[in-house]
Amino acid sequence: MYNPIPLFCFQNLLFPATMSKPIKLLSAWFCPFAQRTWICMLEKGVDFELVETDPYNKTPEFLALNPRGLVPTLIHNGRSVYESLVINEYIEDAWPQEPKLLPADPFSRAQARIWIDFIAKQLMPQYYHILQQQDKDKQEEAKSRLIKRLGSITAAMSSEGPYFFGEKFGLVDITLLPLCLRFPILEHFRQFSLPADGSFERLQTWLNACKSRPCVSATMAPEDKLIAKYQRYADDTAQTQVAEAIRKGTALP
Repeated sequence: MYNPIPLFCFQNLLFPATMSKPIKLLSAWFCPFAQRTWICMLEKGVDFELVETDPYNKTPEFLALNPRGLVPTLIHNGRSVYESLVINEYIEDAWPQEPKLLPADPFSRAQARIWIDFIAKQLMPQYYHILQQQDKDKQEEAKSRLIKRLGSITAAMSSEGPYFFGEKFGLVDITLLPLCLRFPILEHFRQFSLPADGSFERLQTWLNACKSRPCVSATMAPEDKLIAKYQRYADDTAQTQVAEAIRKGTALP
């Protein structure tokens, strides 16, 4: 489906005539935001090349493709699209074939976007807040907030399961999944775990169903490598746009 190409091929991305494929995804193996779009591309069956990218090496060539210097960045016919949530809707529009990743009716589509926004603004920042917070009491407060918010989205899941909207895997699932796949990082550094009282049984059923999909398993990094990569967040020494936003209490980039 995809063939990783090295970072030094950036210049070729600017000129469609030199490309072996007109669709490339600039990604980073450890990035949850990039993983969303990687999953989306695989699920839609798009033929693309995966370009493993160091988002901390903001070369002029990289910034020419994405002025924010972040992954994911999608190159389609020589033009770039960035921001994972924007890219994922772009993919749904640009490749409208089955499987559809958003519901057909307007109300359900609106509900999907509401929960995608909730994940982006209420769940992801809380995850990083737990990880970067050095004060134990504040860590526990942040854990409680994350569990409460996870409870909210779990309660909104279809009772007909296994996915958020029932039998159809879609963009809400894809947006939430990279966060939940990184629970072992929080467990390792912050002893975070979901309550064992059965209240999150539905979330666990959902997670197991998602992990069994080929489009997901193909994107999953080894747990020990992720833990090593996230050590700097746990030490609050990461010098990234995400880490700085958490320290300042501003929106994630």
